[in-house]
Amino acid sequence: MNFINLSKYIGVMIIATFGTFFFHEMSHWIAYELLGYDAGFTLNGASVKDASITLTKAHRIITSASGPIFTIIQAIVFYFILKKYENIMLYPFLFLPFVMRLGATWANRFQPNDEGRISLDLGLNLYTISLIVVAFLLFLVFKISKKNKLSVVLNIITFVVSILLILSLAFIDSKYKIRFV
Repeated sequence: MNFINLSKYIGVMIIATFGTFFFHEMSHWIAYELLGYDAGFTLNGASVKDASITLTKAHRIITSASGPIFTIIQAIVFYFILKKYENIMLYPFLFLPFVMRLGATWANRFQPNDEGRISLDLGLNLYTISLIVVAFLLFLVFKISKKNKLSVVLNIITFVVSILLILSLAFIDSKYKIRFV
């Protein structure tokens, strides 16, 4: 991959990162709204606007699951697109969901997030659902990497840039709290 293609690839990664996070959080927001809550979302979070509201266990599971479900669907859709078309520029749309959910799994140690909350609400270990989701997404990434003969170097570059972009997005969200709703 030459410099021009690498810069285009990183540009696509930026779009994939912001798009993946935006639609993941929007999915949480949609779930809250469909359940009758007045909610909002930022680049890296969604919640009811009235912090005094306590959700039922069922509503917590539904609203927690909605974001990861969208993210898994995104990965599956791009897996099949990449399986058919082998367009490397679309690879970040499969890879980002994996890194995003891997990071969320790690972040469970500080405060349970989507899959962690679901696991706890179901009486499972904090990491159970997270590890299932990450393993599935890694499987999709591995299968496409193997089928499309994507190099280890490309995967390392994609991983490192993904981490940097996700950290940048989290920083921007924490500093500016740009609310979409």
